[in-house]
Amino acid sequence: MIGMNFKRISIDEVNRMSDQQTINVIDIRDPQSFAAGHMPHAVNINNQNAGDYIESADKQTPLIVVCYHGHSSQPAAQYFAAQGFEDVYSMDGGFEVWKLNHPVEV
Repeated sequence: MIGMNFKRISIDEVNRMSDQQTINVIDIRDPQSFAAGHMPHAVNINNQNAGDYIESADKQTPLIVVCYHGHSSQPAAQYFAAQGFEDVYSMDGGFEVWKLNHPVEV
């Protein structure tokens, strides 16, 4: 049996990682929610632009997948891992927990 190709990561670990290296953050929430607020430097990804992102992104850079609560980001992280991204994480708690104690961009 093949294990999961992504790892779950806590918000604190995301912060530590971003302090130490370049990371890419993709937010799979709907565009209206993303526009109302998102993690710094996050990119809103949906079915329309996922292909372009996969073609253009650096697959060696750690990829953090964010959703509302950390549930739908898991199958999305699995998908991106299957597309050749080497280091993929689903952020536990999602944006709803992130925004309680961390900076938000609009």
